[in-house]
Order: sequence, then structure tokens, then C-alpha cells
Amino acid sequence: MTQPTPLPPDSKQGERDYYSRIGPEGIKHALAKPFSDDHCAHYLASMTALFSLLPPPPARLVEFGCGTGWLSLDFARRGYDVLGVDIAEDAVRLARAEATAYGITKAEFLTADYESFDGGAAFDAAVFHDALHHAEDELAALRCAYAALRVGGCVIVLEPGSGHATAPAALHAVAEYGVHEKSMPPAHILRVARQAGFIRHLVLPQPHQLLRMLYRQRYHQGNSTKDLLGLRILSILRSIQFLLRWRWDPGLVLLWK
Repeated sequence: MTQPTPLPPDSKQGERDYYSRIGPEGIKHALAKPFSDDHCAHYLASMTALFSLLPPPPARLVEFGCGTGWLSLDFARRGYDVLGVDIAEDAVRLARAEATAYGITKAEFLTADYESFDGGAAFDAAVFHDALHHAEDELAALRCAYAALRVGGCVIVLEPGSGHATAPAALHAVAEYGVHEKSMPPAHILRVARQAGFIRHLVLPQPHQLLRMLYRQRYHQGNSTKDLLGLRILSILRSIQFLLRWRWDPGLVLLWK
């Protein structure tokens, strides 16, 4: 008797199962973002940049890779009509519960793969916030984002830069949960975006990098005016180094249809 051909393993199962595997503390952390995270200031800086760069409400937004929906819910609080999209059904269920618990009616959530999402040119803007680097095929993801936008619409992409894929946290996530982790510097995003059809772009520094030029917790380590001066000089030197390389490493990318 002919044996049936086995189905190939789902290469995105790690992403689908992630929220069912991180445990109660992981879920608690994901729901309480940005304030539960050690990089809270980074997240808040990114949110400030997003609210500054997005078209003013009312506008229709889609967030790809929304996870438990904390950012989408804040968009909705600001007055945007938001669709959050995530491949993990558990994450979408949590996001919907949060929206209900807080009486937020302008945010909807959909379980879908953002690499095959059909948005029907219905959105004024799309956001990948720390999400595109989890794509199996970032070209497919950006093509879907392009198709989801109205003419003149914009995608905002905030992603880790070069070296992310080999960072300890990324290697742990791949080994522990089987998720995709990629380096996603602006130069790579722009190459893929051109293939996806985007006609204009702008690359800006990562918001948290700009924040760190002036505001650093290390100042608390200064025990004298001399110590503080030394830390300030070090901060200035690192800021100069960052400004010389931000376009090729961590950066915020805007893409227009």
C-alpha cells in the first residue's frame, strides 16, 4: 500500500506556539509592556516617535506582529482605528481580552500570518514594531504591507540592526522556542522594500539612541563633578559614533506607497 506523503513541518510553529510556552510570568510581562520591561524607556521613546510620525487621528492603522496588543491598544486610546495582526492565536485572544477589559472599541485583532495578509488597500499606515525580524520571508511581509496601504500610505519599521541574530537573547529564543530571529538593519530593509514596490523612503535614528545622547542612568554612578563630566564626555563620544553609523545599523525606516 502506498504510504501518504508526510506534510512538511510548519516552519512558523515556533511563532504560533510562543505565547503558550512562555508561562504565566511571560504572559504577565507581555501584557504589562512597556512598563514591565527592562527597556521601558526604549519602548516609550519609540512610542513618542511613532505618535510624532503617524498621520494624526482619525486614521486607519494596522500593526503587524502585534503580540498581546499593548501598542495597538495605545494607538486606539489615541483615537486611531487599529487592526492588530499576529500569527499566534493565544496572543490575539489575550489582546482581545485586554481591549474588552479596558473598554477599548477602536482596536480589533486578527489571527493571521502577516506574510500572507490581505489588507485590501484599506489602511493609512502600517507599523512593524520589533516584529519584521521574526519574519520567515520579509519580502512577502513587506509586499503584504504595501498591498494593505492606500496610495500615499506609509509603513514605519523599527527593528534591531546588524548583529541581532547572533546576540545571546536571540540565540536563546531560537533554541528555546523555535522562533525566527534575524538582523534587520535599515540597508537590508530598503533593499527588500524596493522589491516590494515602495517608491520613497526615509531613515531616521532609533528613538532610544537619541534619548541616550542626553539621558543616561549611568549619571547616577558619578560621585563628583569630575565623574559626571567624564561620563558626559563619554556619552558625547558614543553619540558621535552612533550618528556616523545609524543609517546602516539600528534605525527607524519610513516607506511610502
